[in-house]
Amino acid sequence: MSFCDIRGETIDVGTFIRYTGTGTISKVVDLKEEDNEQWVKLDEPALWYAADSLEVVNEKDIIDSENLDKDTLEQVKDIKEGYEELNANLNDIQGCEGGG
Repeated sequence: MSFCDIRGETIDVGTFIRYTGTGTISKVVDLKEEDNEQWVKLDEPALWYAADSLEVVNEKDIIDSENLDKDTLEQVKDIKEGYEELNANLNDIQGCEGGG
């Protein structure tokens, strides 16, 4: 049985993934199926995540933040905060119905 991310991409041990809840990027170190659910263990943090909450990322697209200058690091931080705020706002959207 193959493990798939939120987009249907195959997840294997060694694959780099992004946890869609927080944007955390890490390497897959283990896979398991339990109670008809697929679980993926990450290198950092060493936790198990549901496969359908993950997104495969290309290793070449990962930025090493330790090698960024201060201005670029601040821009990345601002973008991440904006993404988190947008994501939180999207989760708060409630349906509305028109009268008539």
